[in-house]
Amino acid sequence: MSALNLENKRVLVVEDDDMSFLYLDHLFFLTRAKVIRKMTGIDAIDEFRNDRNFDFILMDIQLPDMDGIQVTREIRKISSDVPIIAQTASRSGPERELMIEAGCSYVLTKPFSMAQLFETMEKYL
Repeated sequence: MSALNLENKRVLVVEDDDMSFLYLDHLFFLTRAKVIRKMTGIDAIDEFRNDRNFDFILMDIQLPDMDGIQVTREIRKISSDVPIIAQTASRSGPERELMIEAGCSYVLTKPFSMAQLFETMEKYL
């Protein structure tokens, strides 16, 4: 699958793990999207509160200060429009249900491929 053209799109990536972010950053580089990274839930909420001009949020569930489910709930209090895609290593059905109930649009299970990410983004953009 070729990369999406997201030249005029802004993506908020909430990811504390450097290796995971490097992988995501490379994928988004291929799309030409503008990526803003936040490493904590509090920073992600503050960023979104101050700048809602994101086309897409990629939300890690395991963060150092609060989990991505809590972050998603807080972002949903600000906006119900922006697609939020959770990324998690958990294959647990109950945790996935919590993510959707919190307001995630979709849940990707790590490790996911470039094709899986791009197909998901196409669906929600």
